[in-house]
Order: sequence, then structure tokens, then C-alpha cells
Amino acid sequence: MNGVHSRLWSVFLPMAAGFLCATAVCWFSGPVFAEPAKSPASAQDGPRSSPPGHENGPVAAHKGEPSLNEGGPEISGLCPQPRRTPQAPDPYYTMKNPLEPSERNILAGKTLFHFDTRPTPCRICHGLTGNGLGLMFKQTTPQPRNFTCYVTMKKIPDGQMFWIIQNGSPGTDMPAYKNLEDDQIWQLVLYIRHIEE
Repeated sequence: MNGVHSRLWSVFLPMAAGFLCATAVCWFSGPVFAEPAKSPASAQDGPRSSPPGHENGPVAAHKGEPSLNEGGPEISGLCPQPRRTPQAPDPYYTMKNPLEPSERNILAGKTLFHFDTRPTPCRICHGLTGNGLGLMFKQTTPQPRNFTCYVTMKKIPDGQMFWIIQNGSPGTDMPAYKNLEDDQIWQLVLYIRHIEE
């Protein structure tokens, strides 16, 4: 019986902690967690050598764990993050977000990202800060998109993001969110763009 209880606690505690942390994001108007410093110079330094077994890019580390990229703590996912995601069809790929980046629209996108999307809230895979290190990141291949990586995100047009949210991403664990209205998807895109700033 003890084995069953310990397994239940090992599942329940991380879920409860994730819920409490996500709830805190909505309670506070400012960022709850420190965001990684953005250094344009580091993006221009060229690729860093990767440790054995991680030849496809830098290694992600959790807060407090040493990063194999910089030699210090890091709370960011892979950056840059190469993908071979199919391009959205032309009518979608060239679409521009019709919504204004108002505080109301960004807050609506934030609420969708953290709580209101189904089949699962975006934060479960993409993380509370959008860094790609959500609760499920170790179970997904490839790792979820790191929205805090400007090097990667600046190359993705709004229409491509809209298409991926609506239809999912083939070859990844990103599901289709067909139940969202167009304005809700555009609000998510605004919030994701806000994360990368």
C-alpha cells in the first residue's frame, strides 16, 4: 500500500506545485519568475560546442542546475531551436495579426496560455515563462518551442503561428486547437510575442 501512496504523491505534488505557480502568474501583474537575460551579442557569437550526446544544440537546465552552455544557472530552453515544421499554406503564412497589442488582448492571451485552452493549457508543455520547459518537456520529442528565444521566434511569422495553433504541428506533440475562435488564437499570438520581448 505504501508504494501506491508514494506513486500518487509523486504525481500529485508536481501537479499541485504547477497549479499554484500558474495561479500566481495571474495574481501578480509583473513577472513572477526571473526571465533569462537577452544578450544580442551572445546570439552572434556563433554556435557553442555541445557536450557529448547533445550535438543538436545547447542543453537546457532548470533553475538552480548548472548549465552546460554558460557554466552557470540557466532557466531557458534550447536557443536557437531548429525545427523542420512544415510551412503554413500561403493564405495563412502571410496573415498579419489583426488585433491590437492592447493590455486587454495580451491578458486574454495570457489567460488562454495558462488556463483556458483545451486539450491542455499551453503552459503544461511550453512552461510558465514560455521557455519550453513545462511539466511535460521531458516527455516530448522534439522539445516544446521556446518562446523566449528571440533568435528563433523572430523568423516565425504571425500567420505561421496561427496555423500551428489551429492545426497542430506534424512530427511534434503539439496538438490542434480547433475549438479556439480566430480572435482567441490571435490573442495567444499576441501573448507569445509579448513573452519574447
